[in-house]
Amino acid sequence: MLDPFGFNPMVPVEIASAGFQVLTTVNNPIHAFMLKIIASAPQESELITALQDLAVAPKGDGRMEPYIRSLYHVRCANCKRHIEADSFLWEKGADYPFQAQVECPYCGAAGEQEITSEDKEIMGTLPSIQLHQARALNRIVGNDEKLRSQVLNALNAYPPRPIIVLQTIINKLNSLEQSARRRDLLIALILSAADSGNTLWAYPSPRNRPRQIVVPNVYQERNLWKVLEESIKSWQVLSTPIPLQTWGESYSEDPGIFLFPGRIRELTPHPDQGFFSAIFAAIPRPNQAFWTLSALWTGWIWGQEAIIPIRNVLFRQRYDWNWHTNALKAVFDTFKDFYHPDLKLYGLIAENEPMLLLAALMAAETSGLTLSDFAHSLDDQIAQCHWHKNPNPSHHDLPASAIKISHQSVRDYLNQKGEPASYQQIHTSAVTGLANEHKLALDIFLQNPNNAASETQKWIESLFTEGNLLIRIGAETASIETTDWWLKNPSEQSTSLIDRIEQSLLMHLFEVKETTAQDLKTFIYQTFPGRYTPQDKALLNCLESYAERVNQQDHIWRLRENEKPDLREAEVNKIRKILVDMGERLNYKSRGDNPILWFDNIDSKPDYSFHVLSTAIVSKHIWENNANARTNLLVIPGSRANLLAFKKQRDPILAKILNHSFLTVKFRLIRDLDANPLLTRELFIEQIQIDPPEYRASQLALF
Repeated sequence: MLDPFGFNPMVPVEIASAGFQVLTTVNNPIHAFMLKIIASAPQESELITALQDLAVAPKGDGRMEPYIRSLYHVRCANCKRHIEADSFLWEKGADYPFQAQVECPYCGAAGEQEITSEDKEIMGTLPSIQLHQARALNRIVGNDEKLRSQVLNALNAYPPRPIIVLQTIINKLNSLEQSARRRDLLIALILSAADSGNTLWAYPSPRNRPRQIVVPNVYQERNLWKVLEESIKSWQVLSTPIPLQTWGESYSEDPGIFLFPGRIRELTPHPDQGFFSAIFAAIPRPNQAFWTLSALWTGWIWGQEAIIPIRNVLFRQRYDWNWHTNALKAVFDTFKDFYHPDLKLYGLIAENEPMLLLAALMAAETSGLTLSDFAHSLDDQIAQCHWHKNPNPSHHDLPASAIKISHQSVRDYLNQKGEPASYQQIHTSAVTGLANEHKLALDIFLQNPNNAASETQKWIESLFTEGNLLIRIGAETASIETTDWWLKNPSEQSTSLIDRIEQSLLMHLFEVKETTAQDLKTFIYQTFPGRYTPQDKALLNCLESYAERVNQQDHIWRLRENEKPDLREAEVNKIRKILVDMGERLNYKSRGDNPILWFDNIDSKPDYSFHVLSTAIVSKHIWENNANARTNLLVIPGSRANLLAFKKQRDPILAKILNHSFLTVKFRLIRDLDANPLLTRELFIEQIQIDPPEYRASQLALF
């Protein structure tokens, strides 16, 4: 297999672990080094020993570890003793941090404490930053004056203390007496510290790593010695090594990784056309911050010559989506050298978002590939693509036919989903529908490749603004990205996706009785593939309604005893009988079975309509025009109430209809009313309104 982008070391590691040979082309020296270390399966004892070499290295009259720890000293706000801070919190542009995060080993006080004037005095004893900053600059720039301003700008991503600590450690690295293996392991830990030591990590920490060299308003400066210690675990990915060879040096038939340190277009020796059985393209997203910092780290550790492959990243300040689309296309264009009839072409898009997906699909299409299959996980924001080579790609001078395809794709998606969708879901439906037909990349926009992606995006967004296809569900003032959308003219309403998920899950539980969360998720993913893959929250709410977790460690769930089909059916029949009898007690004439209708006058509109359900699958009762009585009720088990409330929360259209046209009551209330000898019509109408379902988020996790 071929990994042509080589930006994520775990991609070739996982491919090789699955028993395949994989060639990965890696242009970033940091990525190449990470892959080398991870594949070597470092063990805890090795990493500890490598760090210990640094810890005991001389520094002045003492040792390196206590010296670095001393740079993070503050006074405990509780017991007033000098302690080591875990981290500092800074406001952008401030001269000192405003808080320290501590855990006092003496009195046990933990949490955030304000920085005092005494703490500031302690911090004022830091070594001079100028010498260390000059060293950080010269390791990269040397006599290359063109680089100086770019590197100085990048160095602004580091506050003084991390620069001092990192340059002190790296300077000592060259004088340590270590084996090559221990030196590499120590470098791995140093890279973790360098990654954590910059100012780009917003506080509270965001989900994704920083993408721009932009200092946030509040950032966290971590204690880098503690980062070194904590990083020992993060490098322990494998228990046994994976064979890794440099491409071209030798060849083995065994599963393993071949590493080419360069771009795919520079690959030498060039493999034969039938060499690869599959290309697995893990699509990177533009990340100015990581690539710029990679250049700094490369120069600091390996010197100026090592920066040459990525030197240009220090000059590039803008990574827009047009540039990224063209960069991806340059890689996709190289695939033609490896085509053969049996070649499989796969794509994986992590940190997926609308513009990244658009860039990847446009790049693939303009390189002659057509999208065959697509799947998307909203929980992980991971998209999977399967392409095939299009032998006769058509050209599209005008977007008229493409507009029809995009409209139909969105209509089909929403009609099948049966409920509103987010901007990202609809955008995904539009662009994948076009990519399936090889009509995403239009010639009218491709005439200017430096604007093609942005112009295509404007055209796609017209689906949301033209007013003929979609309507907003929510505030009119919200941006198109932050509101849900529905069809302006939907077709006949089908069973909603969440109802179908509930039905499939229930049938699966009836069959297996007991399941792990992972087995259930696999079953549901196979049942609802592609763009319809549900999120964990939907699965968990459905699962909790019917099953109980019987093994917390292994995430094993079992169908509750009272949810067995025969018991539930008996209970539903009993509730129906109670309602028929109760109607007679209240002098109503009862008709029907489901719904049960109560008439005060048989020749007029029913006073009440009761839909007695064992599930929270309400779509058909909503859309089959059964809300024809003066008061319409959904009668459900109490264990279904939270699930129905969850469905209302996620679907504003459902919520509006239920709130306007239906009351929801639980079996328990019907039994209580039946047992009340003083029940009257007035009391009945009062009681059925007092306990509507309210959603309470689960305290459990699916995994």
